[in-house]
Amino acid sequence: MDIGPLIKQSVSCWRQGEGGTGAAEVAFWSAVSLFPAAVAAAAIASSVRAVSDRIADRFNEWLADAGQTALSDVDSTIGDEFAEVVSAPPAATSIAAVVAVWGTMRAAAAACRAVRRVRGESRRSWWLERFAGFWLLVGAVPLIAGPAAIAVWVEPRLAPVVGFVSAVGVFSLVQKMACPRRSLRHDLIGGLVSAVWFSAVSAIAAVAVNLTVGGTAITVATAGTLAVLSWLWAAACGVTAGAAVAGALDQRHRATPAPTD
Repeated sequence: MDIGPLIKQSVSCWRQGEGGTGAAEVAFWSAVSLFPAAVAAAAIASSVRAVSDRIADRFNEWLADAGQTALSDVDSTIGDEFAEVVSAPPAATSIAAVVAVWGTMRAAAAACRAVRRVRGESRRSWWLERFAGFWLLVGAVPLIAGPAAIAVWVEPRLAPVVGFVSAVGVFSLVQKMACPRRSLRHDLIGGLVSAVWFSAVSAIAAVAVNLTVGGTAITVATAGTLAVLSWLWAAACGVTAGAAVAGALDQRHRATPAPTD
């Protein structure tokens, strides 16, 4: 396989499919669901105080073992900031959970739509987009929760490997749910590209978070917000970048003449 022409063709697919615009839509809906999800998660964790501290400690150890020390510090800070949310009315937690689920479903639907556009597929009807987004979330939950549980509770030293394999599985599922009729091999290659992209972007984000430590409160809050939003968009670009590679492989496969007897 010629890597140079494949990269050139992938860039062409990404540009023609407006991969950056699709990534921005995914990042927007991810941001919409991020804060309500943090509020709901903190409230649920606080309601089971007997195990919440242990879970938080193990999760932060897993992040640190995965090389995301800065993110583990941020997670601890968020936990402290939301410590009082347990005293909030149950209705507030319920609303936060509903908004988080709604925003996450919209983000999943936007991801499928962006992938289809980059891979040259026509747009689905709105209800089919929501349907695909829902089942994408259903399929992604075990791919994330299962490996994470293994890494956190069984062997934290396996966290980097388990996390990367989990990311490949999730991103490949995005490709398959968006384009179910396309080659599974191309979906897996696209998922691998997205996982590598996501890992690199997360490492850069960890450095950016470290650089926001110190200074005035307004500076830290502004820089931290910009770092999170930039990370969401860059990570979403990884989804469309994987779709671009998969789309280029689709085109090359269609252009290859069938063997004759």
